[in-house]
Amino acid sequence: MRMIGIGLLGFLFAGIALLLSTMNILERGERYVREITDGPQLVFEHRTPALAQDPHEAKILRTNPDHPVILSGLPAYQSVAFNLPVDARPTSGYLQIDATSQVLEGVEGVLRISIRNTRRAEMLLHSGEAGRSLQIPLSPEDFAGDQLVVSFSLKGTGPHTQCGPQDGVEAVVEIETTSAIYVTLDQPQQSPRDQIYSWGNVARVAWPEWLQQDEQLRRLVLATQFQRRGLTAHFAPSNLSEEGLTTNELRAAFSAMPAPEVKVLKTGQLAEEGANAGLRRFHRQVVWRDGFDLVGHSKQPMPSQLDLHLLFGRLIEGQNWTLTVTLNKRLVFHDQVDGAQTNFHALIDLPATIQAGSNALEVVATSTNAVNGICDQGPELIAEMLPQTRLIASETPFADAMSELQDTLRSVGPVNVDMTSTLSAIDADAAIQLLDHVIPVGTELKAAGAKTHVTVLGRDHKTLPLPDVGRAWFVTRDASGEGLAVTKWTTGDALPHTDLAILVTPDTSTFEEAEG
Repeated sequence: MRMIGIGLLGFLFAGIALLLSTMNILERGERYVREITDGPQLVFEHRTPALAQDPHEAKILRTNPDHPVILSGLPAYQSVAFNLPVDARPTSGYLQIDATSQVLEGVEGVLRISIRNTRRAEMLLHSGEAGRSLQIPLSPEDFAGDQLVVSFSLKGTGPHTQCGPQDGVEAVVEIETTSAIYVTLDQPQQSPRDQIYSWGNVARVAWPEWLQQDEQLRRLVLATQFQRRGLTAHFAPSNLSEEGLTTNELRAAFSAMPAPEVKVLKTGQLAEEGANAGLRRFHRQVVWRDGFDLVGHSKQPMPSQLDLHLLFGRLIEGQNWTLTVTLNKRLVFHDQVDGAQTNFHALIDLPATIQAGSNALEVVATSTNAVNGICDQGPELIAEMLPQTRLIASETPFADAMSELQDTLRSVGPVNVDMTSTLSAIDADAAIQLLDHVIPVGTELKAAGAKTHVTVLGRDHKTLPLPDVGRAWFVTRDASGEGLAVTKWTTGDALPHTDLAILVTPDTSTFEEAEG
């Protein structure tokens, strides 16, 4: 009798298990718990299982992974790029997007995700703040190239007046930094180059506490070389879970990665190509911006004039254009242009006294059309900056402490870099930014041997009078923390104590020998 009871109990358990599996109750329960704790997860096209952790699988972050991607207002647009491994090729995988939305009450919106100009997923936006995740399976065509571009568009309508005080704030969506591509590879990912691509074009440099100063110097120089190629270099201390590349791996990756192609416009041209080229359509005001750098090039001449050529659409009778030109936020030109005039030309003086190493030029045209209320945008207007607009160079080269320093380094050939003490990972990150700005474009740099031209001064550098090193420049961050302060020093001047600095001594052997 007992055996019969056990048998019936077994059949009962088997029936319950069959019922649970048939109705997916366990899976639904797990998903319900996960959505309560982590938010709902959407899977488009078909369900892709989570990848197992084995050598043939990899996680690929977007380029500039620390740069925020935010869509604000309706509509809004953004895009990100993922560099795919080239030595171990992807065979399958999926894109996971983690998004956080903040939506006002009454807004009807949707986040649309496109790959290769094809709509691949949409996510409805609900009022309030919410975190959502979705997966988009990727096809072989998505892996055909070396880069995958993903576009985001935020569209919808809201109850607020589109030209009122809350214009553009109905919805905000942030694409979180945890968004990534998960792929299966045709072979284990082993090359340092592929690892850099998987980290989002970031060269993570292993920086353990036990690393000796000479080895720190080699990795510091290599990281600066990556930085100068347009990649991001980041130092990963051993107390964090981040992986990092060794000296040999950094060398291998640097030699395997092609130098980026730099497209150079004709000198001084403002509107032949780029953002300023072509017709502009607008309401009431249009702005053209251009920046030009005078440092980094040997004896770069300063521009003396802006040769400005504009083409305007006709305005309604009685209306005019107000034209303003500023250089580094200083007014250099202001005039009224008749609204019936279509062609405008002026030679505008650019004073040398307000020019700097990096310069910002701005041309603003505003119609005098009167508006009636906050919702009156006025008629659509057109204007174009013509291709013959250019900067006219003077015969006076730009000269400041930084340009003099860089001209000197350019003349010594390969620049030898040294350091006075070991650096923390944070200070190493700051040091490569200083080196990247100080060493001229196109100039080779290497770890110092018998001679030193540039010395990284750590936090504990001495404040003794500068020894006999010939010409010398002391470079630090300026008070704002956004630019550089460059000071020319002479023998006997006392080095100030700062957290981190660069000392340029092109005429001496090593700084330590000169100190002794």
